[in-house]
Amino acid sequence: MPERLTLTGLAAMAALALGGCGGGDDTTSTATTGPETSTASAPALTKEQFIAQADAICAAGDETINAAVQALGNGQPSHADLQQFAQIAVPALQEQVDAIRALPPPSGDEEQITAMLDAVQDGVDKIKSDPSAIEADPLKQADQLAQDYGLQQCGSD
Repeated sequence: MPERLTLTGLAAMAALALGGCGGGDDTTSTATTGPETSTASAPALTKEQFIAQADAICAAGDETINAAVQALGNGQPSHADLQQFAQIAVPALQEQVDAIRALPPPSGDEEQITAMLDAVQDGVDKIKSDPSAIEADPLKQADQLAQDYGLQQCGSD
C-alpha cells in the first residue's frame, strides 16, 4: 500500500499545484504595466472564476507530473526514481504555486487561498530538499484545503 499512497500523493501534488498556470486566457487584461503588477490592479475573480481557472490549470499541468508518475512504474520507487521524479515535479509544482498566487483571489477568500498555497509551498520545499519525503505525502494538507475550498481537479487524486 505505501507505494500506492506514494503514486497517489504524487498525482495529487500535481493537481493542486497546477491550479494557477492556465485558464487565464478567458480573463480580460485590465492592466498592461507588466506581469508583476497586473494582479494587483486586476479585479478580484469570483470564487467560481477562480475555481474554474485553477482547475483548468491543474488539468493541463497534470499531464507532465502524471507522465513522471507513470515512469516510476508499479511497486516501491527507488531513491533514484524519486530523485528523477523530483527533478520533474518540483519545478512544475513551483510554477503552479507561482501562477496561482498571480490570480486575483476572490474578495474575502485571500486568507484561505494563501493558507492553501503556503501548504503547497511547504510540500514542494520538503520534496525539493528530500525527494523521499514524497512517501510521507507532504501535500496532504494542501490537498484537503483545496478540496475544502471547492476545487475539483486541484488537490484530487
